[in-house]
Amino acid sequence: MATVPDDSFIEKDIYAAYHTSKVLAYRATQDFLRTIKPHFTIINIMPSFVVGKHELLTTPDDIISPKTSNGVPLAPIFGEGLPFPIPGDTVHIDDVAKVHIAALEPQIDGNQAFILTAGGIEGIQWNDAKQIVRKRFPNAVEKGLLPCQGSTETKVMKVDGSKAQRVFGFKYKDFEEQIVSVIGQYLEAIERCNQ
Repeated sequence: MATVPDDSFIEKDIYAAYHTSKVLAYRATQDFLRTIKPHFTIINIMPSFVVGKHELLTTPDDIISPKTSNGVPLAPIFGEGLPFPIPGDTVHIDDVAKVHIAALEPQIDGNQAFILTAGGIEGIQWNDAKQIVRKRFPNAVEKGLLPCQGSTETKVMKVDGSKAQRVFGFKYKDFEEQIVSVIGQYLEAIERCNQ
């Protein structure tokens, strides 16, 4: 059975708590398959940081909140910094949805796992979000809506998400598409608030 580690380190680091919960959920699934041997199969879909337009967030403050997965990639844009390195592994929300649907196809073998991350083995650099925003939204940068004055240190984790692309026959949306998606939503929300 999956066991809960000593939680003293978890209380100090919300990311450790989150990652630990994911590891424990995966282990519990594997334990279940091994001991119960159900008549059905399970596919574990394990996305990295999910970035992109979030339909349930409608206000500018909600969209850039550090309490959402979009808060991490947006930290360099909005002058925030995170006090520790963050793994540079991201995936667009559309790709996560696509894999969830495709995994239901009967020709996909069950009892396997798919890591979803778009940046290749080396991942992305969080501060590249500033360059993307300056290139794709120069007017908003000039108006001060996107200050691009923060910094987030990237931790390289060397995570391979290529299996999902091979099995499901698609190409991940890259970090630029991810940032453009969420910044586009943010600017649309500002425009709605100003009407």
